[in-house]
Amino acid sequence: MSTQSQPSIKAPSAAEAEKPASRARRISGEKALDFAERYGLVMLLIGLIVLFSVLPSTSSTFPTSTNINTIVGNQSVLAIIALASIVPLLTGQFDLSVAAILGVSGVVVAACTNDLGLPLGVAIVAALAFGLLIGLINGVLVAYVGINSLIGTLGMTTLLFGVASAYTATPIVEVPAQLTRFGSGKWLDLPSMLFVLVVFAAVLYWLLDYTPYGRRLTAIGSSVSAARLVGINVRRVVLSSYLLSGTVAAAAGVFQIGRSGAADATVGNSFLLPAIAAAFLGATTIRPGRFNIIGTLVAIFFLAVAVSGLTLAGLESWIQDVFNGLALIIGVGISAVIGKRRQGAEAV
Repeated sequence: MSTQSQPSIKAPSAAEAEKPASRARRISGEKALDFAERYGLVMLLIGLIVLFSVLPSTSSTFPTSTNINTIVGNQSVLAIIALASIVPLLTGQFDLSVAAILGVSGVVVAACTNDLGLPLGVAIVAALAFGLLIGLINGVLVAYVGINSLIGTLGMTTLLFGVASAYTATPIVEVPAQLTRFGSGKWLDLPSMLFVLVVFAAVLYWLLDYTPYGRRLTAIGSSVSAARLVGINVRRVVLSSYLLSGTVAAAAGVFQIGRSGAADATVGNSFLLPAIAAAFLGATTIRPGRFNIIGTLVAIFFLAVAVSGLTLAGLESWIQDVFNGLALIIGVGISAVIGKRRQGAEAV
């Protein structure tokens, strides 16, 4: 009597054996984590605004239009510098000279109008050309010579401050009136600099997120070797990122002297750390793990609201340095964690 062979029974995989309820909880947890990564900083910003608006020590000063306009106006130039810095960062390179370009380009405008008697329009073009030139030098040093971007741009920062200090030992206070009127003026009862920031942010957002150029920047930052394999001219693109960064930083310098009413090359010292901190903290939100325009803006105003509220609550001015330093450390740390987690998820 022959025995009929029984069909082999395949053991279910772990995914198949997972109960529907467990699978639903896992998916729900992943969605919650993704939401927290994307919008956690936004919710913290909203929470801070609400907190300082109802806190007894700040409720009478923080939510006023005067304070809000001050925050928005003062942070607009810083935000433009932060946006300039993320262009090279997308390729995995640093540009620590953006703040120095800001300070010196303001001196260029003041020198052209005061010492050379040039029209304001020509002075602004000269400042933008200066930023483009420094970006070209940075790009050549990093992309073609092979100098480490941190060392190269830090050296450029020191060089620019030294040259500018040799030219002018004190701030130049004779700034064209039309520039100061624009920098400190209002449109629709809002600081005019806010509208400038919106224009810069919109253009850079489109350029970095919706054009082949932006995709090339991101591809180089993800993998230089892979970018070369698909035909991207890595050196040329990295060079162009410094050209763009330097030009935007120079434009920020023009707006800065219009905002402050004086040209001071050393003012860039106060912009560097907050700008870099905002760029890295912004990479933890909206599009976690990637430097992005909207996330950087959220980070800028998160730090500004926190510092403003705590200052109005009676804390000393050193709180700003503490917040900026913590933001840089936390931003880099969280970005590293998110990157490792996503790499692990892709490997599964």
